[in-house]
Amino acid sequence: MLTALLALALPGLLMPHFPVKPISTLAQIPTTQGTKFESKKESRDVRAKYLITVADDFIVDVYHNGRSVPLVKRELLQEIFGATVERINVEIKKGDWLVFNVVNNKLRWGGAYYFAVAGCFAPNEFGFVSDANQGNWAACDSPKDAENFIAWREALMHRPAQTVSTPWDQGDTLIRQTAGDKFKGTSIWGTSRNTWIKVLIE
Repeated sequence: MLTALLALALPGLLMPHFPVKPISTLAQIPTTQGTKFESKKESRDVRAKYLITVADDFIVDVYHNGRSVPLVKRELLQEIFGATVERINVEIKKGDWLVFNVVNNKLRWGGAYYFAVAGCFAPNEFGFVSDANQGNWAACDSPKDAENFIAWREALMHRPAQTVSTPWDQGDTLIRQTAGDKFKGTSIWGTSRNTWIKVLIE
């Protein structure tokens, strides 16, 4: 009888006991590997940390992915007899789209007008710049079409933006002074003096 009891007890006495965590606990062990990978990918997708714009006369509203950019994100850097230079503090990523509603009074300054934008990481470090020769810039000149133009990324992209025919003579100087003298973009507009200009960020 005693021999039988010892045979049953000895395995438990000789074998060490280790606490076993349930599977649900193991699943909660934190890992940073995925987070680091996603962070690096997001960093590669960033195309600008902020925007610099020069407009003659001015920007009414800016839209980022169909939503109006809050005024707190827009900083007026200069105002020159109604023309404006702004810094817009929004991070822009690949796949985003921007729309700028810009206006001009054709009775002023002999009909001169102007709009240019630089997507910047820092002065002279550009992710994109306005360029009427690139196919990712479009313009909408009809208020009734503007809502769809703003809301949908690909809407009316068959209407290309145009180079400014009578540019304001201070525009190029101001964009280079503010964004950086390596700015190689162009001024850009639609066909009306109240226009919406869109860029698809690639």
